[in-house]
Amino acid sequence: MALVTGTDCAITVATVSYVDVVQSFELSFTSEKLEYSTLGGMRTASGDETGTLTITAAYDSEEATSLFDALWDAAGSAIAYVATVGGSTYTGSANAVRPSAIAKGGEVSDFTVEMSLVAIPTKAAVV
Repeated sequence: MALVTGTDCAITVATVSYVDVVQSFELSFTSEKLEYSTLGGMRTASGDETGTLTITAAYDSEEATSLFDALWDAAGSAIAYVATVGGSTYTGSANAVRPSAIAKGGEVSDFTVEMSLVAIPTKAAVV
């Protein structure tokens, strides 16, 4: 289930912030349910919560500051993100993954990556 979606997302990789190439993002969360049997019957409790950050961005490889190239090089390490939706800002870090290079004839190319969150983001009001 998606918590928030929007298009105002800055991704920071190695101190460089990428804003203009991000077309959309989604922060989503999953909570494991723990089920156990008691004398009174089955019980359910909340387990660990995990999340993902999925972004779609313009394919900008070989630009002076390229999000595609930065994610490619940072694969396997944590990167920072700031995602803003309406009056709320979500700040955290995600595990970078290498994006796929996809080309479509007659269209501007883009790419989508799904990165697992290092931790649940911090939510704050936009200042």
